[in-house]
Amino acid sequence: MKHTVNINKNYMNNKSEKLQLIKYCEWKNCNSKGIYRAPKNRENLREFRWFCLEHIREYNKKWNYFSGLSQEEIEKELKADFTWHLPTWPMNGKHTYDLDDELEILKNNKIYKKKNKDNKNKGIKNNNINVAFEKLNLTLDSSLQDIKRQYKVLVKKYHPDTNKNNIKSNNKLIEINEAYKIIIDNY
Repeated sequence: MKHTVNINKNYMNNKSEKLQLIKYCEWKNCNSKGIYRAPKNRENLREFRWFCLEHIREYNKKWNYFSGLSQEEIEKELKADFTWHLPTWPMNGKHTYDLDDELEILKNNKIYKKKNKDNKNKGIKNNNINVAFEKLNLTLDSSLQDIKRQYKVLVKKYHPDTNKNNIKSNNKLIEINEAYKIIIDNY
């Protein structure tokens, strides 16, 4: 690489002027100034070679970013280019916070704790709904009309007025009411 330092003769007289580095074209046997930069290769896009106008055009004609890559690697590179090679998340705005925090880095993070607690509660909530449907002898795909109809049938069957002095029927009625409330609240 040819570089020369051009020192102004008046430098000693005028100290406000600075030394200038003149870059020459890196093309073989070219002595023109290299004022146009081009990346050295795909792996070093921030390292440059310097050329004159004539040779930068020649260099750019031969430049192929994807040379040496397989079709699969090219497709992967193009796909990553859509997001500027940054990580992405689903468009619905919901992020997955179910991370294995082996080093306990997130243990004091309030958002992480809240999301994990919510996810755990969802599992418990879904289990409660399943149990509630079982207590009413219903399937999960039952309509609201079917749920109300079955609730009325069971309440009549286990009501204290129809079952005098029967503690089991009272407990069963309480369970039916709780199950019905859970289903209606989550319907």
